[in-house]
Amino acid sequence: MADHETTWGDHPRTTVRLRPGERVTLCRCFQSKNFPFCDGSHREVAGRGPVTVVVLQEEPSESRGVI
Repeated sequence: MADHETTWGDHPRTTVRLRPGERVTLCRCFQSKNFPFCDGSHREVAGRGPVTVVVLQEEPSESRGVI
């Protein structure tokens, strides 16, 4: 599973570190028991479905940063 960190305040803020070729499906309904990753809970509630993120290639070392 991808390395991640979530801080909770008024809204959750999650940073997920992915390697080239790695793929994750992120929860957007906030009902997942595996947050920030989707566990299919959105099927049981009216809300947003997940978003899938795939890293296609590595950034050049001089331009790495958090988006």
